Parts: sequence; C-alpha cells; structure tokens
Amino acid sequence: MCLFSGFNVELGIKILLITFFALLYSAFFIKRKNFKLLFIFLGLFIVYILLLELSRTQDLTVPLALYQAFVLLFIVVAAIVYQNDFKTLFFNLSRGTDKRLYISESIVSDEDLQKTVKEIVKACQNMSKNRCGALIVIAPTSVSHHTLDTGIELNALVSYQLIESIFNTKSPFHDGAIIIKDNRLLAAGCFLPLSQNQNLDKNLGTRHRAGIGITEETDMLTVVVSEENGIISIARSGELRRFITTERLSDILHDTFKIAKINYKKRRF
Repeated sequence: MCLFSGFNVELGIKILLITFFALLYSAFFIKRKNFKLLFIFLGLFIVYILLLELSRTQDLTVPLALYQAFVLLFIVVAAIVYQNDFKTLFFNLSRGTDKRLYISESIVSDEDLQKTVKEIVKACQNMSKNRCGALIVIAPTSVSHHTLDTGIELNALVSYQLIESIFNTKSPFHDGAIIIKDNRLLAAGCFLPLSQNQNLDKNLGTRHRAGIGITEETDMLTVVVSEENGIISIARSGELRRFITTERLSDILHDTFKIAKINYKKRRF
C-alpha cells in the first residue's frame, strides 16, 4: 500500500505549513553558511513528515510527542546560537518597513577625503600601539538608517582624536562600531550582526565577527583593531584579511573612497 494513500486535506495543509517554515529556516542556515545544521534540520524535518503520515494509520502518539519536543529543543538551541541575528531581526521589525538609506547629498573634495584617510589611519596606528580595540565601518555608497539607529548619531567631521576617544575603554560606546561615510562620522556605538560562518577562525572574537558580518550583506568595508594584540584587520565581502600595515590600510581606504566618488557621479548623471 502506498505510504501517502488516503491523503487528507487537513494533513496536507499541516505539511504545507511545516514545509513553508522549514524552507525559511533552511534559507537562514544557507545564508549563514552553516551547512552542518542545515543537513541536521532537513533530516529532522523529513523524519517528522514521515511520522505525521504514519500517525494516521498507527498509534504513534507518544513517539510523535517526544519527537516534537526534540525538534522544538533543536529550534530553541539554534535560536540561542543565532541570538544576535534574531536581535537584528526584531530591531528591524520594531522599526517597521522603513527602508530609507543615508546617502550623501553633496560630493566631498579629494582633499577632504585624503584628510579623512589620514585621520583614520593615524587613529588605527595609535590604537594598535596602545592595544585599544576598535571597529570602524566605511560606507562607500549608502547606509541603512536601521544600522545608524542602533547607535548614537554624531554626524561629525572625522578626526583621529574623536575616533580614539570613542574607543577609549572608559567611553560608553567603545564596544560598538562607528559608521563613516565620506568625511563624516555618522554614528557611534552601533550594533552589527555577527557572522555565523563556521569556517572562520575559532579564536576570532565578537568584534571581528561583527566586522565580517556587516560586510556579508552590504558593500561596506570594516577596519578592526584587536584589543588583545593590536593587529589591524580589514573585512570586505565576508572575508577577513589580517596583519594590515598602516601603508596598506591607507591604500585600501583611498581606493574605497575613490569608488564612492565614482558612484556619486554616476547617480548625478
């Protein structure tokens, strides 16, 4: 006899709903590049569907209830592991459907951008020497207001003194990120989603994972200064490069701001 013979509408609707949420959950794991959990979850889902079908013809009340409790426990554990992603999700939901972006209204001169690069490099050099942890986000095109709203708005000119004061351990914003667009420091103490890429070095801390996480979903570039050893790192497109010299950092920042100017001119014309 066929396993799915006598299929009824109620069971079909239940399976469709479960499949819908399973696909959403699977997409989340795929986005986070956690394929081990993805395969485990898909295996649990397939077994659950089979148990639902078999329960129509056999008494599987107790096994099915135990299995449902096990799947629920798995989902709760996954939610704890990915709690930072859920924090971001709930924050965005609390902000409604506002998709506004911060985009510069005027072009910044080459001199101003060169000065901005020098200020960032000098700040990173000093913080690296003093073992002061820092997370600097450079936005070449635009910044979501959702990201800016997680911190404190400053909209100040970039200076090494301001950057160093923000990441001073006595500052209330030192654990967050600063967002820089052109020659303006837009916000400080911003919350960034952590990367859940399982291939990353297990020794990387929260600051580095946050620096990588924001670049997985945007065109932003992040500069990370390690509090433990003063190493300067760069994250872009979900990839982290460590042991960046100040000369190399200067070149990368100049290239990033150059791309920003080109994109601005394209928007104007």
